[in-house]
Amino acid sequence: MVATSIISCDNDDAITYSVNDVSSRVTGFSSPKTGPGAELTITGSHLDDVQRIFMGNSIITKANFVSHTESAITFNVPTSVTPNEENEKTRLLVVFGGSARATKEIEVVPFQAISSFTPFSAAEGETVTLLGVNLDLVTGVKVGTADATVISQTPTVLKFSMPAGAETSKIMLASEAGISASRSDLISCSADPSGMGCKQGLNQNTGFEDGAGDDFTGWAKQNGGQFMFATTVPGEVFGGNRAIKVARDGTLSSGEWRLQLHTNFVDTEIGASYTVTLWARATVAGAGIRLSLSPDTGLYTATAPVTTEWQLFTFEVPGERIQNAQTKFSLDMNANNTVATTFFIDDFKVTKN
Repeated sequence: MVATSIISCDNDDAITYSVNDVSSRVTGFSSPKTGPGAELTITGSHLDDVQRIFMGNSIITKANFVSHTESAITFNVPTSVTPNEENEKTRLLVVFGGSARATKEIEVVPFQAISSFTPFSAAEGETVTLLGVNLDLVTGVKVGTADATVISQTPTVLKFSMPAGAETSKIMLASEAGISASRSDLISCSADPSGMGCKQGLNQNTGFEDGAGDDFTGWAKQNGGQFMFATTVPGEVFGGNRAIKVARDGTLSSGEWRLQLHTNFVDTEIGASYTVTLWARATVAGAGIRLSLSPDTGLYTATAPVTTEWQLFTFEVPGERIQNAQTKFSLDMNANNTVATTFFIDDFKVTKN
């Protein structure tokens, strides 16, 4: 072992000390390239004694290792690590107990990441849309272990077809920097047709896909129609290609019913219970939604706040409120009427329990 004296801003907090160079203990990486946010594995020997790792000026402490054994350490590359310029590499300093230190270099390149995807459930052949960063670098997509076909991709949007044989699992994206995964599972309706989001809605045009301009086939803007529009903008649509955008300016009088959208008549069994599900998100806090019925049978659910992330809302309709052979299911959206806010509604389904 060679004793050296090191002074550096990224080598143990600028402390002057003598170290033993044990770089031979690090024999390689899981990939010759990595990226900010990617999972990386260091292989070698005596690695169970590693206390922390520096990548440039970013630190990965022992507590943040994904796994840690004598022969391998897996961790997520900090997002603060900057991709290299051409012909450059990033230096890793591996800090063992005592004075032992190892240094290696690795190339850091841009890395793909998924910020969201829609829909959250899909059957074989259905299009799934990913939003994120560096998606143009993706060379392969899997749902679990099933390979998917990419339909289109840009740096921020990637679309693929739900593959045959896919189970409910995370979406995996491969590139030269490694593999990234979605935070939540994509539900496979082929594998679990009775799963949440996979049931067929009894109402017409559940995803608001059909219609011309700002009108929606099978739906009526009962009140406040001037605030409801069609949108096809990625991020404003949960599933498919079209959703409802509600842009409220805060001028409506109080009364949640003053901003109201309802289905056409749905055939209903008197005394049977039903469930209504929908997805919604807002650009800022302040929106609120509830469910009511027409003809009015006294059902007014509690108002649910709409957050800035896509969220599944579930409203239960007890059997005593179904008193007609045909029922309109209404969404009341004027809660907190003085707050100006924009929110989005998609995938509204009525199902019989």
